[in-house]
Amino acid sequence: MDMKEMKEQNSGNNKRKGQAQGRVRCFCFVTIVLLLLSGCSLWIHLTPEKTYSSEERRMLLERPKLTKKSVLRGKFQMKYETYLGEQFPKRAQLVTLRTKLLRLLGERDANGVYFGKDGYLLEQYRAQDFDWKQVKKNIRLTAAFLEQYPNAKAMFVPTKSSVMSSKLPMFAQAEADSRFFALAEKQMPKDRQILVSDVLKAHEQEYIYYRTDHHWTTLGAYYAYTAWAESMGFTPLPAQQFTVTPVSSTFFGTTYAKVRTGGRADTIHLYEQNKTPTYTFEYNNGETELDSFYDLSKLKGDDPYSVFFGGNQAIADISKEGAKGKKTLLMIKDSFGNCFAPFAASHYARTIVIDLRYVNLPVSKLLKIYPADDILILYNSAQFMKDKDISKLK
Repeated sequence: MDMKEMKEQNSGNNKRKGQAQGRVRCFCFVTIVLLLLSGCSLWIHLTPEKTYSSEERRMLLERPKLTKKSVLRGKFQMKYETYLGEQFPKRAQLVTLRTKLLRLLGERDANGVYFGKDGYLLEQYRAQDFDWKQVKKNIRLTAAFLEQYPNAKAMFVPTKSSVMSSKLPMFAQAEADSRFFALAEKQMPKDRQILVSDVLKAHEQEYIYYRTDHHWTTLGAYYAYTAWAESMGFTPLPAQQFTVTPVSSTFFGTTYAKVRTGGRADTIHLYEQNKTPTYTFEYNNGETELDSFYDLSKLKGDDPYSVFFGGNQAIADISKEGAKGKKTLLMIKDSFGNCFAPFAASHYARTIVIDLRYVNLPVSKLLKIYPADDILILYNSAQFMKDKDISKLK
């Protein structure tokens, strides 16, 4: 065998050896991945199912039901993939790690959240994130309700990303809000809409939205209250008539929960009139009775924002002792109404606050139970666009 043949043979042997080593490495990699996936899947199925994430402050997807129809349409596979992701071990820690890596790579957003200026985390509301058939349906239902009840008005609170656009990263936009308000203004009676965007924009540099939560602060709610009161012919209570008390300076809200990093801790303030009227409160037809708009015990829990009203209640019946006249306000709201209600209630003998997500009656029947002189529909724009319980507004 000459030298040339020997070189060719050695080359062939080395090539086969390299291919064999490559197959071994590939086999090892696939085996490790399969073991990890199997181990995680086994862990998920052996540990109790989590229905609520305290870190992310939201309900988790329930295990989807396996049916022939859902499998054929692909819905089961999609929901099951999401379910596994939400039940994944150490999910919160992995979300934090992923977000930190993205920030190191220079990304300006993660998991639907923009990393804004001055410690602000701002929700990314894109037009494609919404079902516009549902949005238009909700607008039509609300417009019809306003037409039916001449004593009703609607207030839609713009998102933080829309009002505090100066805090957004360069070229970021709150495009969904712009489209929604254009549709709402066009289809709803103009004299029944309380437009607070300009009022809030005028105070953009003040602390009107939480840095780490999607809600407005009590100060933001106060500015909107002044606009509402003027539209109703009331004289708004001046800010000097309130004692403002900070009750939590370590609040990290729902927006922070999506990324688990960035932002600066928020402070929750309570506004109480210097000469506080005496109120009586009855929640959910006598289920709970309180003597204040605020439940301070919630400050020690997972969601300090629940200090307002003790969280979302199906029905809150508030009566003010010694009130002049006998007027009643019916307020239909989402969670943005929780810190607004104390301001509005000061002008009525009785205030009924309803959250349609937790009641099973249409508003027409609720009005027979709770006749009202005035009606206020108060929703955050993003929540209103996605809310399927607006169908009860009839």
